[in-house]
Amino acid sequence: MPPIRTVVPVLALILATAIPVAESTAALSINAAAAKPMLAPVQTAHTFAQVRRGNAVSTLLVITLSETSVTAIDLSELSGLHSADAFDVINRFSTTQLDALAGQSSQTQVHPLIRLMGVGPRGVAHIAAGTNYPEHGEEVGVDEAFLFPKISPAGGPRSKITAAAGALMDYEVEVCARFDRELKSAADFDEARKGFFICGDFSDRATLVRNINLKDVASGDGFPDAKSGSDRFPTGPFLVVPKDWKAFLADVVIETYVDGERRQHAKAGDMIKDLRTIVQETLDQATTRTWSYQGGRIPMVDRPAIGTGSAVLTGTGDGVVFKEPGPDVINQLMGASNRDQQLGVIEDYLAREVKKGLYLRPGNTVRYSSNYLGSITTDVVCSQPR
Repeated sequence: MPPIRTVVPVLALILATAIPVAESTAALSINAAAAKPMLAPVQTAHTFAQVRRGNAVSTLLVITLSETSVTAIDLSELSGLHSADAFDVINRFSTTQLDALAGQSSQTQVHPLIRLMGVGPRGVAHIAAGTNYPEHGEEVGVDEAFLFPKISPAGGPRSKITAAAGALMDYEVEVCARFDRELKSAADFDEARKGFFICGDFSDRATLVRNINLKDVASGDGFPDAKSGSDRFPTGPFLVVPKDWKAFLADVVIETYVDGERRQHAKAGDMIKDLRTIVQETLDQATTRTWSYQGGRIPMVDRPAIGTGSAVLTGTGDGVVFKEPGPDVINQLMGASNRDQQLGVIEDYLAREVKKGLYLRPGNTVRYSSNYLGSITTDVVCSQPR
């Protein structure tokens, strides 16, 4: 008979990732103004985007932003280099040169926002932080953030997410980061150009509840299965490279809207583990930690380095759908005599959650937005019949 595992940590997880939708919406509307889309001041950061021109990808230095378009300078045209990785082109220019170009309006062209590509990296293995905003810790009396792998290709700013029958699909808006070089040490991090972009981290809470390590939530087990997939990592249209990354993040706001109703609002400067700490922890544990995924165990990175194909997802604020189960569920879990009984209680709970219809369902539209990082629009669709 498998050992019985405590349910206390899983309750902490549920609390840490959720508050009732009605309460969160009311609190947000009173306490926080909506993030107004704009470009980061050129004195503090440069904003880049990419467009496809035939078979080539052009990297742009964005100069102005309107509701429907950007004006930008084509850096690929100036450098003679077209690359799917924007940093390949950006690194042809010094910060001083980019500052000078930003003041030359004669070289700009207009590009519709709808033509801008996603700026996520080309790889599929990413580093993600859980419970990394203080609102989560305050809700459960826990201030420990933790890391886990996310296995997903980066999508674009106009995307679709499948809500399959029986799934509890949830939203999370995050600030993501990627780097212009491979990182093998904190010194590499300090020297690297850091690009920030908005991203979505979609999760199937049903898969998470079934697979989470009830004994140790901070192990991150269960999260890779719940959060990985081909459509669960949409990325925004702007890659912002600040001159001072900490000062920049202090001013970044991220939000989630579902069918026009605001559900999340967070300030990136509030995260518990900052980007450098996440990178250092990943490198320190590169050869010692693994996480459960698809029936096996995987490392965060395949060697003691973070490659240019990986992104760092820095966590989300409160306001997601997932919320605390009632005392009847807690009592049944605590009274279970073995793991099979626990799983039976979990399946009954999940079935009731599906019937409530609170999670994302086909026909919903999720919009992730930020003051400096642009926006993502994701349509929720049903799974295709086989």
